[in-house]
Amino acid sequence: MRRLFFLCLMIIVNVSVCWSAEINLAMLYRQLDAAIDSSAYYQKQKSDVIRTLNRQYDSARNDQEQYQFAFSLYREYATFVNDSAIHYLQVCMDCADRLGRQDLKTQSQLAMACQLADTGFYPEAEYHFKAIDMSQLTQEMMITYLSGRKDLYGEMGYYSHEKRLSSQFFKRADVIRDSLFNLLPPESAEYVGLRSQVLNNQNQLDEALAYSDKWLQLVKPNTRQYAIMAFYRSEIYKKKAVNSGLQSDVELQQYWLIRSALTDIRLAIMDQGALWSLANSLIEYDGDLDRAYRYMDFSWNCISQFSTHMRSWQVSPILTRINDQYKNSLHQANTNLRFTVVAISLLLIGLLILLLYVQKKRKQLAIARNELKTANDELALLNAQLSERNTDLSEANRQLNDSNRVKDVYIGKFLSICSEYIDKLDNYRIKINRKLKAGQQNDLLRMTNSNQLKEDELKELFDNFDDVFLRLFPTFIRDFNALLRPGEEIYPTGNNRLNTDLRIFALIRLGIDESSRIAEFLRYSPNSIYSYRTRIKNKAAGNRDDFERLVKEIGIEG
Repeated sequence: MRRLFFLCLMIIVNVSVCWSAEINLAMLYRQLDAAIDSSAYYQKQKSDVIRTLNRQYDSARNDQEQYQFAFSLYREYATFVNDSAIHYLQVCMDCADRLGRQDLKTQSQLAMACQLADTGFYPEAEYHFKAIDMSQLTQEMMITYLSGRKDLYGEMGYYSHEKRLSSQFFKRADVIRDSLFNLLPPESAEYVGLRSQVLNNQNQLDEALAYSDKWLQLVKPNTRQYAIMAFYRSEIYKKKAVNSGLQSDVELQQYWLIRSALTDIRLAIMDQGALWSLANSLIEYDGDLDRAYRYMDFSWNCISQFSTHMRSWQVSPILTRINDQYKNSLHQANTNLRFTVVAISLLLIGLLILLLYVQKKRKQLAIARNELKTANDELALLNAQLSERNTDLSEANRQLNDSNRVKDVYIGKFLSICSEYIDKLDNYRIKINRKLKAGQQNDLLRMTNSNQLKEDELKELFDNFDDVFLRLFPTFIRDFNALLRPGEEIYPTGNNRLNTDLRIFALIRLGIDESSRIAEFLRYSPNSIYSYRTRIKNKAAGNRDDFERLVKEIGIEG
């Protein structure tokens, strides 16, 4: 009877949540897109906190203060930049050694082991777990210790390619999990969440969802714990969707993934799994390739900043899947294009036949009408003049071709490919435009009348160039301005973006120092590029003739 009541309660809760998700799913996607657009703001907030802690860390008066600030920096970096988090934990361990504080050494070593385990450095994590002085562990630290080792062996079992080792790791994780259950208060969020995960792994989905409901009540929104809860709740609905095939379960899975991803983005958490899981769901169930690619691109940037190889391994299959989907779409587009070319060819043949017929009739009319003789004589004179002009034009073209022949055949291969790709897209738009003007589909005709495609591609080209360049040379703007006189510094207007002045000298830094090649990429004339270069060299703090050579040396370690 009690179990029947429990199941009825679960059905009511699920129906209520499903109705809410159905109402709010589209709105949540808009919120998620807005959060991604504002991610730089959230990351700046996190960076501001870190900068404040760094100043306090630099001004620490003794090892005790240095330990406290270093541990606070670790907490901020733990989900933001993995390498920095590990660095400050090492600082904490060194401080603890100098202070002779075994309790602090144990605290920082436990944090190090858990950080390494969470980010895929399994042998290193195992080393630090074994080095921990168990006598120094409080009950809270023991819970953290057991939870970390459970996760370590669970991950090692999941990613192991040898079944025997995988089974051994899972058994170790189960033993530690049982010990963890004995320590955790039954009404705590940690206990309820762990119980929900275990039941989900055992495919007891209704019971897992019931514990997930309790877990939901025990965590606060807009916290890391809420993001974790929402992610594991989506995993339950993911299994339910596979078992039931119901669209409502798919929507609930995506609903909680969005909730988790929103929290990660707003908290500037770079170690996130919800967004690329959402991208995978969009590909599998909705076929929304563009949205999936946008989410994967953002998630990949976050993972790259967090700097851990394990997340890259997890994301790679989804990126491959998106790539395959794009290939299929491209193949279909090529098929449609071939059909269009055939149709246009047939129309051209018909038009040619019609033109030949009209020409024949015109010749017959010309013979019948003597009054056109004068007009024909004048036409012959004009043709002679045109022939003379054509001869002059041919000579000019010959001279131009001879001049072009001696140009550098290796001019900007990569940049030319990008520019040609944009021009091809524009030519494709013009061809489709012409076809539609001769036929139907007026809605598509309006779309192709716009130059937006070319402008978007150029913007994306420049954005990609800026992003890659600033990753290669993160201190370029600072070092470049150091070469200019005080008060003449040049700064971009947006985050991770260069303006025209900086972009010209970014290309020079890459070895592309011919104005014609720079102009080709930036869509300026060579004279304009020359003027930009001259104007900026006049602002040089030292010898202007050495300015570009010094720019080329930016980022070279001595």
